Amino acid sequence: MNHVICANCGTATEGEQTGCTRCGVSLRLLEPMVVECGWCDASNHRDLVDHCGRCGGPLPALPGGNPGAPPPAVPRALPRGYRWRVLLWKNVLAAIGAVFTTIFCWSVIFPIIGIPMWYFGHRKGKRWLLALEHGRATGGRLTQVAKDYSQKSNGESPWRIEYTYERHDGTEDSGFCEAWDPAHVRRKAGDAVWVVYGEDDGALISAIWPPLH
Repeated sequence: MNHVICANCGTATEGEQTGCTRCGVSLRLLEPMVVECGWCDASNHRDLVDHCGRCGGPLPALPGGNPGAPPPAVPRALPRGYRWRVLLWKNVLAAIGAVFTTIFCWSVIFPIIGIPMWYFGHRKGKRWLLALEHGRATGGRLTQVAKDYSQKSNGESPWRIEYTYERHDGTEDSGFCEAWDPAHVRRKAGDAVWVVYGEDDGALISAIWPPLH
């Protein structure tokens, strides 16, 4: 079945409709835009779909305008395999720490270095998952989108994407994430996003929903 992506809120609507089924604005064709899924890194034509064709997870909102569909009610089900990506496979600190601790367990120095790395990397990943699965949803705004040239992977530097959001007690807080998708060049300060936030052992945790790659 053919779908049209709403330029205002990013929701997929059946092509036969003249107005968006979510926000009601008139539908118009979007220019082709490929984005990478924040759950599994797969490339998707965001002008055609609002969920990833590989893992089924919701795709990031289009730059600017409406932040897209709000996060589901808690506890949120995350795409299959995402938990292990966050806790180990895509968690550089935890992955190196795990290798130092298990592969070089016969050594003295490597486990001394590896165990703290594994612990702090694993804790950071768990807090990220906690925010996505159980965090309260609120509206947020991007405050900065800029390349972080202090880091490189395969010759490329990630984007540092900073945001602010309003907590339900009326106070405002902020956070940031690192993302690699070249499509983020279109994002800018002021873009609306959804943020999920909470606390873990007194530490404030937050994440953009859905996550960016």
